Formats: sequence, C-alpha cells, structure tokens
Amino acid sequence: MSGSAERERTIRDAEQERVWRRAWSAALPLVDGVARGRAPGAEAGVELAWLDWGGSGPLVVLLHANGFCAATWAPIAARLRRRYRVVAIDARGHGDSTSVAPEQSPKAYAWTTLARDVDRAVASILAQTGYARVALGVGHSMGGALLACDALERPGRYERLLLCDPVLLPPVPRAPDGEATHAGNPLAAATRKRRDRFPSAAAAYAHCRSRALYADFTPEALALYVGLGMLERADGTLELKCRREVEAAIFDNGGSLDLMPRIDGLSAEILILHAARGGFSRPYYEALAGRAPRARVASVDAGHLFPMDEPALVIDAVRRPTGAASQA
Repeated sequence: MSGSAERERTIRDAEQERVWRRAWSAALPLVDGVARGRAPGAEAGVELAWLDWGGSGPLVVLLHANGFCAATWAPIAARLRRRYRVVAIDARGHGDSTSVAPEQSPKAYAWTTLARDVDRAVASILAQTGYARVALGVGHSMGGALLACDALERPGRYERLLLCDPVLLPPVPRAPDGEATHAGNPLAAATRKRRDRFPSAAAAYAHCRSRALYADFTPEALALYVGLGMLERADGTLELKCRREVEAAIFDNGGSLDLMPRIDGLSAEILILHAARGGFSRPYYEALAGRAPRARVASVDAGHLFPMDEPALVIDAVRRPTGAASQA
C-alpha cells in the first residue's frame, strides 16, 4: 500500500472511530441502570433474555423485529419509563437469548415456536415483576405478530396493543407436515449474504450507516444495534448476535400465523400503525381490524423500520388513547 493510501486509510479509520464514539456516548445513557432478566422459552434449554428499564407505572412489554434486539428499543423505552414500567424481550436467537441452530432443529424458528416462547416469557415477567397483566404490548414487525398471537391465546393478559407495521399476512401454502412451503424467500436469501463480521465497532457502525436498511436509524438506535446487538470476540472483532441463518430461517417461516379466523376473539384495544412507505397492505390490516372488537389502523409517513428511524412516532402513539388514533 502506498504512503498516501495508508494516510487516507488512517484518516478514514480515525473519522469512523470519532463518529462511533460520539454515537455510543449518546446511546449509553439510554440503557443506564437497566436490569437484565431471563425467562424460560418454549422448551427446555431455551431462555429468553429481557431488559428492564424500571419505572413504577403500568407494565409495558416491547418486542422487536426480526434481526434486531431488545436494546434497540432504548430510545423509546427510556422515554416511556417516566410513566410506565418498561420491559423489552429478546426473541430466541436474538440479543442475549438462547440461539438454536436452525440446521439442527428445523422447527426451532417456526413462528408457532416463537409465539410459545413469548407466551412463557411474558408469564415469567408478570410473575417476576408482580403485575397481573400487561397494560400495553408494543411489537414491531415480527414482534407485533407474536404479541397479537399471545393476546389471542391469553385473553385478558393485555389491555392494549400497539402493533408497528406487524407481519400479519395472509397464510402461505402449507406442506402436508404443516410447515410453510417457500419457493425461495428473497428476504431470507438477502439475509444469508449479509455481512456479519467486522474488525471493530467503529467499522461496523460505518458499514451499517452506509447500507439502505439502517441509513435512517437515529445515531443512538444504530449504536445500540452495534454495541449490544453484536458480540465482541476475544480478538476484538465483532459478529452479529443474531446469526444470519437464524434471521433467514424466521423469514422463511413468515406467514405461518394466520390470525384472521380468530381475530374476533382479541379483546385488547389495538392500534395497528401502518408504515405508508413500507411494503405491507393497509387494506389487509383494515380487514383484520374490522373483525376485531376494538381495533384501529393508522398510517404513518415512514418506512417499515420507523421505530428505529423515528421513535417519536411510537412514543406519540403510546401517549394517546387507541380509540383517539387518527386513521389518516
């Protein structure tokens, strides 16, 4: 490498480190004093990790999208804890929860399995925190679908649900054994090719910021994804805690929870926040909401990952009664 190229790399690395340090310093206060807990999953040997921001108000449970982790809720959770007791769960294979190799257990990441995980984890959190029920469940994407499923299975467990562009889809075709059949999920294929190892946190932050998927994240949300959603190895390199194979397996099993036939049994108040610049169908959301006793749909002018892009949209939706939500 020439001397000028070496100098350019040194300058680039120094700038990446400066940007990373500034973002990480801004993110750390959002998880200051956060307690960690663990809850049993669907089967022996699987545990779900959870983060507890504390607070003395009604209980709020947060559940992230596929590929992310509980810590990415911090910009929202830190604000909500002024009025609520706020807990966020890591789904299996994400964050600090148990990871099961999908190649060794094909049904480990079936959405019915993930839903059973959530059922047991929420029951454990209620027992450990002393609450009788969840005042508000906030789920994003996959997390929204899993919380809705849990609310159906456990009537009375949730008072309200805020579902942020949830993966509530018409069911995909089923194979004779009940598993979803796929001709090749493009999201899964792209995920399996995604870069998952980085020489440093600064390099990981710079790489993610350069990718369209993360480009609009707040600096704090992206820093938390890197700092707490990745694992530092003994040699100082970082790798994603949620393995590419795990995230892809979940995408492959998407569409396996068909809530439409039972949605009229969902007694909680529900607000579905539809991302107008995302890829999901508002008419399908409206069809679901039309069958649920107390559900509404509202659109936000944002992309699918708006909880990390624009956390204020979630905070504002939490603060207003579900029935008062705009349907614009």
